[in-house]
Amino acid sequence: MPDPLSPKLTAAAGFNPYTQQYSGPVYALSCLLLEQGARAEQAAIATFVALHPLWLKGSLSGDGAAAAAYRECIRQCAMLTHDRSRYASALLNWDDHVASALWYGIQLPLPDISQILECSIPELKAQLRGIREQMAAAHSALPAVHRPSAG
Repeated sequence: MPDPLSPKLTAAAGFNPYTQQYSGPVYALSCLLLEQGARAEQAAIATFVALHPLWLKGSLSGDGAAAAAYRECIRQCAMLTHDRSRYASALLNWDDHVASALWYGIQLPLPDISQILECSIPELKAQLRGIREQMAAAHSALPAVHRPSAG
C-alpha cells in the first residue's frame, strides 16, 4: 500500500494547501497541550494522517475544515497523554486546559472555539471566566516577593 501522505499523492488530492494552512496552528496547539516538542510534533503529524482520508472523501471543506483540524489535534494530544493531568496545568483539568490553549494560546475567536469544542458561546464564556478565576486565585495564593525599594 502506498504512503497515504506521500508528496505525490497529497499534491494530486489537493491536500497540500490544507496542511500548509493549518500545520503551524495545529503544531502550536499540540505544543501548548503536550508541553513536549517531540510529542507535539508526533501529534501534529498524526492529526494530518487522520484527516487525509476525510479530505479524500470530500468531508473537509469550508468553515468546518479548520474546526476539524483543531478537533483532531486535540484528540491526538489526548491519546498521547495517558495521564492528561501530568501534561496539563496543575490548576486546570484537561477540558479547561484545551479551552485555555485555544483562547489564550493560539488566540482563536470565540465563535471558532465554540465550533471546535461543540459548545455554545455563553457556555464557553462561562468556562473561560472560571479559568480566569482559578488562575487569579492561584496567583493570589503565591507568596509575595519582597523587592528592595529603589533609591
